[in-house]
Formats: sequence, structure tokens, C-alpha cells
Amino acid sequence: MSRVLILTIVCATTIAVSSTSAESVLSRYRGVTLGDSVQVVVDQLKVTSSDVKVVHERPTLIQRITWRPRRLISGSVVEPDPLSEMVLTFHLERLAGITATYDLDRTKGLTNADLRELFTNSYGTSVLIPTPTRTTIVSRAEPEIIGRWDDAETLVLLLREPSTNRITLTVTSIATERAMQEAIADGLRLEASEAPARELARRATEDAALRER
Repeated sequence: MSRVLILTIVCATTIAVSSTSAESVLSRYRGVTLGDSVQVVVDQLKVTSSDVKVVHERPTLIQRITWRPRRLISGSVVEPDPLSEMVLTFHLERLAGITATYDLDRTKGLTNADLRELFTNSYGTSVLIPTPTRTTIVSRAEPEIIGRWDDAETLVLLLREPSTNRITLTVTSIATERAMQEAIADGLRLEASEAPARELARRATEDAALRER
């Protein structure tokens, strides 16, 4: 597939941004916006309540939806969609972050410059334009940041996985992400502090069962 055709396909379907102000452009992707409620996202993506998975319950609720686009068939032609899947994370039932992963076949042949040009159409010029040198060492475990857009509320990162060349876009509410990570850390500390009591209760239950037998 030629580079021009790849760019045409991706440009036509990658980002659905509809906005009346510059402030909201970064926070919107595929018809959903950071801060949307779980129900609004469920209705927009046409998923069911069973698709909403609980990741953490304490000290605050964190949920997740994994969504994959349906391929539209027109006659004998399958309309391509470069998006492989989209993972949406909610904190306190509000959309806090979006991770969009693209199909390798649909982005094959696109350079980092091609991809930045593509997203510039929706997000403006990237504030990060990497210029690798011979001394630059890219970790094979961590994704390479090839584009960045941000404002006071939202951070958008365009990433390439070095080992697979898979392209990912993350859209994150800066304040909500910080609060969510703090909640996760608090939850882990809570679990650790309660572990001894749970172990004692488990042993007491087993001892009572043994005595009864």
C-alpha cells in the first residue's frame, strides 16, 4: 500500500474531532471527551454496561472499557479503520484517559514525521519534535514519544513501540490522572495494611471449620 493511500485512509478515520473552542480539541477523541460520564461513553460507543470493568474499588472507583471498532462493509468492500482498539479509563465515573492503539497494517510505512503531520491537522503543531542523533539510545522496553500536544488541562502523546512499531495515542486529563494515581497508591497501601487482619480471619475460619468437623 502506498504512503499516499495510507495517509488518506488514516486521515479519513483516525480522529473524529468536533469542537467549537481550542481548549476542548485535545480532550476529544472519537466522539467522546475527557470528563464524560460512564453512561455518556457507553451510549456514544454503543457498548453495554457489562463492558464496563471495575479496576479498583477503594478508596475511589476506577473503571475501564475496551472498545474495538466494527468494520463497515459497503457491498463487497470492507471500509478500513486504522484503530485496533481504544481503552477508556474512568475515575469516579468520569472519563480520565484514552489510549488508542492503531492497526499495524494500517500504519505500516508511515514515518514519525508522517504521523506528526497527520495529527497536526487536528491538534496543531507538536510541541515535541524529536531529532535523534547517533548517540541517542532508545529503550526497547519503553515507547518512543514522537509527538506531544498539551495545554493546562490535557496531555496528548503520540507513541511508537520500538519492538513492534505499533503506534499508540494517549489522551489524558492531567489533574484527574494525578488524582487517580494517588488513589491507586492509597488503595495498594490500604490492601497491604489490611492483609495481616485478613490472614488472621482466614486462619480463624479454617480453625473453626476443623473444630466443627
